[in-house]
Amino acid sequence: MTDCQGFTIEIDLRSSLGTPFQSDTFFGHLCWSLRFLWGEEKLQEFLSRYENRESPPLLLSDGFPVGYLPKPVLPPVSPTDLDRIVGKENRIHNSFMIKAIKKAVLMRRDIFFELQQDAITPEKLFKAMKSAYKNEEGTEGPGIKESIQHNTIDRITGSVRDGGLFIHEDTFFEPESSRFEVYLKTNCFSMRELEKIFEYMGEGGFGRDKSTGKGHFTFQIREGINLPETENPNAFMTLSSYIPHAEAPTRGHYRTLHKYGKLGGTYAQGSPEAHKNPFKKPLLMFAAGSTFYDPDFKSGKIYGSLLREVHINKDIRHYAYAFPVGIRLEDKGC
Repeated sequence: MTDCQGFTIEIDLRSSLGTPFQSDTFFGHLCWSLRFLWGEEKLQEFLSRYENRESPPLLLSDGFPVGYLPKPVLPPVSPTDLDRIVGKENRIHNSFMIKAIKKAVLMRRDIFFELQQDAITPEKLFKAMKSAYKNEEGTEGPGIKESIQHNTIDRITGSVRDGGLFIHEDTFFEPESSRFEVYLKTNCFSMRELEKIFEYMGEGGFGRDKSTGKGHFTFQIREGINLPETENPNAFMTLSSYIPHAEAPTRGHYRTLHKYGKLGGTYAQGSPEAHKNPFKKPLLMFAAGSTFYDPDFKSGKIYGSLLREVHINKDIRHYAYAFPVGIRLEDKGC
């Protein structure tokens, strides 16, 4: 990705969130923002620049709580190393901490930067998480998930349909944990254009049920991305939801996401352009934090693509680029 500029967007949530801040969802909102702000021609010009897979006009990360990054996905720490770290006699006493660390998907960015200076191993990762662990803090990320009951309304009679009760899970945040950071690289947009795009997103809402008040936010944009690179990396960690292109390395450690994408904007209700089908084909993506060995990794190397064949409408695409950060992993040839 040549001649690109990096930006950090700090988001301040003003409501609950129905959809996680994931890169492919951000990209969909960005495309609709382009169309509504500057027209179809501007959107198609932007998308056409992805025809050269090696030179995408924009790369996006997921959104992470301020001060946090994904915990690198690695094999679990071995029982022998675990006994050495916490003490075999303390296994039961520390069982809650051990389980919480294993389940955690985030870690403090300063701890990650320390790990990044050397080869990361399961033992070093567990030790780092243990040193930062506090029993009163959640380790799976901020926010409280609540199951909210809804009724299906018959639009003809105006009454609740029989058997029309359904449940959605929403995430609510305390004021001190409602700020997120998104990293962005682009050779296509100026800071002023990005401000207009994210202003449109924030006012309209993000993700599911935005029309009922979910996903509304304010934001600030600053130039630059504070993500140091590792010396002599042999791998990378993705900060975005990601699907490798055909030649990309796939040996590594990962978590997966089952994505059942829904179209947005004027396509959300199954318009004629969407062939009356607002849903994309199911996809299996690698989640942020997934790690992949690549001895040829270098800053700016491109992984992933803008996927085709995700809907009956061949013009509809799905964002599946990695936002890679160089790391060094212990390589046992697995």
